[in-house]
Amino acid sequence: MKRMLVLLTILMLLAACSAKTDSAKDTVDVATEQTIVETGNNTNTPTDTATPNTEVKTTPAKPATTPAETEKAPEQPKEVMPQVTFIELGAASCIPCKMMQPIMKEITDEYKGLVKVIFYDLYKDRQAGQKYGVRVMPTQVFLDKDGREFFRHEGFYPKEELEQMLAEKGGVTKPK
Repeated sequence: MKRMLVLLTILMLLAACSAKTDSAKDTVDVATEQTIVETGNNTNTPTDTATPNTEVKTTPAKPATTPAETEKAPEQPKEVMPQVTFIELGAASCIPCKMMQPIMKEITDEYKGLVKVIFYDLYKDRQAGQKYGVRVMPTQVFLDKDGREFFRHEGFYPKEELEQMLAEKGGVTKPK
């Protein structure tokens, strides 16, 4: 009987939590949709600029030529894919989380292109806490280039230990 009461209480709490996060999800979806719309407007559409008198066959043939493809090719190597994604899950009002802010900034600057740093404020984005199974703030989650978690730390994480872990488990050393 007690187990059923405890189970019902837990279910009610989960329902209340999901109701609160639904409103946060709506705001995140709106921001995502705005980003998609903005990005969608930046595509190159050479057929849109063609006048109705020109032939449609010649306009699409120009972007498909090899020189246009080679112009895009040099841009791709400049973009470096991060080897590690460092996700900090905390809050702006949490003291250890505030102590982690300068460390995250330094990691972003020193490991530019190798480590991508992301911060989630769990008071504003509760879904991130649920997604990553956060028990304590701050929590640091490290993902490899394929998006798989390879390390997790809870609490304040000193920079020296973080860099050592990146070298040993993430295979990322600080560029000189």
